[in-house]
Amino acid sequence: MQSTLATPRVARWLVISIAIISMFIIALWTAATPGHLHGKADAVGYAVCHRIAERSFEAYGVQLPLCARCTGIYLGVMTGLFVYVASGRGRAMRLPPLKIAGVFAVFVGILAVDGINSYLHLFPGFENGLYEPNNTLRLITGIYTGLAMITLVLPIFNNTVWHRDDNRRVLENWQELAGLLLVTTLVLIATLTRRPIILLVFGLISAAGVVVILTMINSVMVITIFRLERRYRNLQEMWWPLLSGAALTFILIGVIDFLRFSITGTWDGFTFPTAYWSF
Repeated sequence: MQSTLATPRVARWLVISIAIISMFIIALWTAATPGHLHGKADAVGYAVCHRIAERSFEAYGVQLPLCARCTGIYLGVMTGLFVYVASGRGRAMRLPPLKIAGVFAVFVGILAVDGINSYLHLFPGFENGLYEPNNTLRLITGIYTGLAMITLVLPIFNNTVWHRDDNRRVLENWQELAGLLLVTTLVLIATLTRRPIILLVFGLISAAGVVVILTMINSVMVITIFRLERRYRNLQEMWWPLLSGAALTFILIGVIDFLRFSITGTWDGFTFPTAYWSF
């Protein structure tokens, strides 16, 4: 069977130009960020997370790249992606049944309540809130919301990318949901042991999760712009949309990093000194 060309409507010179520019952007971001792996993960976290020290975990005396809640969210994204791929649903194109989708909606709702309550505790006069927030709750609500995020994004990515239909759902039934939640809960329990090596590894994985899901979204955008939907049989064929999607991701991260540093003047997390609030 003849292989589908990865670029049937895009001139070769344009593909090569996009690839060169994308590699330059990624190399520039790599060179501009701290040389060690944790420093680059911090640069990713700085773009998407408040990184308040009190609301973040530490490993070996160093704050993780993301706060406890964001660590949970993107750890959930990576856990869900791993489970879907390992179970053979990596190319599934359909969302879960409505009842199962409702479970994920509940997860997101719980995170919203916990997030609002946690946010209110930053302001004088609202310290009591609904209940006392803590990093354990932030991690728990985050990791299950991360599952909801990847469960939505993966079918959208698959519907845009793959030439062959895989009309299965990413989750077909309650048993598969239970299996996904079991694996995720095991990851959660391992994180809550707060062993430094586990926190360090999971912290880096969560930062990678930011890059992975943004690259998936940006690759979909690139493929849609060039009208190349449903033309790919494997990841090798879609190398340049993935590469350009990654470049767009690092442009976004770099721009947000630059703007945030320009405004705050610090690479540390946000601070909310009570002297700033008169009410």
